[in-house]
Amino acid sequence: MTPEEKRYRVTAEVTSVYQLIVQATSPEEAEAFSDDIDWEKWQYIESDYKVVDVSKDYFLKRVKDK
Repeated sequence: MTPEEKRYRVTAEVTSVYQLIVQATSPEEAEAFSDDIDWEKWQYIESDYKVVDVSKDYFLKRVKDK
């Protein structure tokens, strides 16, 4: 007999690294300019994730097939 499967909610934390080149007179000015630039112009470098929580999913009910 196989064990009954249950639903679990897995929560992960995702960290992404993006890079953008801007011209500015200081690091503070470059950071201020970057806040106003559309995400489409940023270059994706890498991402990483780690699981931070796994818990039973109590809020969803199984739907019976007809």
